[in-house]
Amino acid sequence: MLANLAARARQAFRHVAVRNALFLYAVQFSGYVFPFITLSYLSRILSPEKVGLLSLATYFMWYFNTLTEYGFNLTATRRIAIQKDSPEAVSQIFNSVMLAKGFLTAIGFVLMMVAVLLIPKYRAHWELFPLTFLTVVGGWLFPMWLYQGLEKMGQVAARDFIAKLLATLLTLLVVRRESDYLYAAGLQAGATVIAGAISLAMAPAVCGVRFKMVPWSEIVGALRQGWPVFLSMAAMTLTTSTNVFILGFVTTTTEVAYYTNANRLIVAVRMLVIPIVTALYPHISHMASKSAGGAIAFLRKYSLLMAAPFLVCSLVLLLFAPLVVHKFFGTRYDYTPSILLLRILAFSPFLLALSHSYSTYYMLAFGFEKQWSRIILQSTVINYVLMGLFIWVMHIRAINAMAMLGTAGDLFVLGSSYYFFRMNTNKTHPQVAEPVTQT
Repeated sequence: MLANLAARARQAFRHVAVRNALFLYAVQFSGYVFPFITLSYLSRILSPEKVGLLSLATYFMWYFNTLTEYGFNLTATRRIAIQKDSPEAVSQIFNSVMLAKGFLTAIGFVLMMVAVLLIPKYRAHWELFPLTFLTVVGGWLFPMWLYQGLEKMGQVAARDFIAKLLATLLTLLVVRRESDYLYAAGLQAGATVIAGAISLAMAPAVCGVRFKMVPWSEIVGALRQGWPVFLSMAAMTLTTSTNVFILGFVTTTTEVAYYTNANRLIVAVRMLVIPIVTALYPHISHMASKSAGGAIAFLRKYSLLMAAPFLVCSLVLLLFAPLVVHKFFGTRYDYTPSILLLRILAFSPFLLALSHSYSTYYMLAFGFEKQWSRIILQSTVINYVLMGLFIWVMHIRAINAMAMLGTAGDLFVLGSSYYFFRMNTNKTHPQVAEPVTQT
């Protein structure tokens, strides 16, 4: 029996999607678990006010990360997966997207500095924000979408891991007192720039692309193709970063620290979903372009199985929330608020994992970008309607209301995308309900 299991494991590892998922877990570990370790350390060194300030700056950068990403991690990945047998087409996509992202990064920096100088609460700590903006620069330099589309994540995993590990070690060594909070921000953000620069320099040798200028029309075309997904990604940012942004105005920075600490625990678990998604998404996109019925049959067979491990994670968070909070945060914090927040958000990883089967693997892989964007935009409207109801009508404590909004949003996206999947596929003869959009 053991020999049979070992043989199956070896056979599974030979599949490119499985190997890429494992490599992506290494990248994910470096991108989220190391900052998570750093957060636990900083919670013991810095006051809740400084932790809350760092959290506000980090969440503020999500606006500009979203602007620079522009949905290319989904749209460009799909285009490259479909065109991966044509090196010239891949190079054209690569250069147009990189130049488009550079243009958006420059716009984002100008907008960020204007906002910081106009907001008194941010202007008092203005030097923090250019340091934190380095995460946006790193996101531009790191063409993750290129490596994902070509299913070559093994080439960047080790280098990304080492860069983030170095940043974590330096933080533990350098940040020793309250006044060192700027070092903490700079070291973490700087690691993303190093990882991005290395992966970009590797791209010609590993992926066969050539750096070259492309006509402005190509850049505009890339922006136009990414527009529907960008709108939905921007909407998702509005339901995460803006909630924290509003929280910072309606309550204290200490309350913000309680919420963001619990939320980052949830985010760390949610990010375990991403390597599976980014490994399977280009594979299913390519499969859908060849055989729609086969791709839909795959989703019907494996959707619940792929989400099952995250149901276990959610149950652990629900049942052992006091132990988890006590383990990761120091004695300077009141544990009770974060424990309740963690329990409210506990099923978020499972809901996210299951919804990807119907939103990303089906709606996006089959070209239903506009319909997917509509669902996300609807969830944004619901978020703000419920926010007003929970905080100003029902007078629920603001941090608890924000956690409830997160869970409600996950439920809505899952229910809506599953309904779309069921309505647009036939159980007997699987097929898409309309022609697949080729981008």
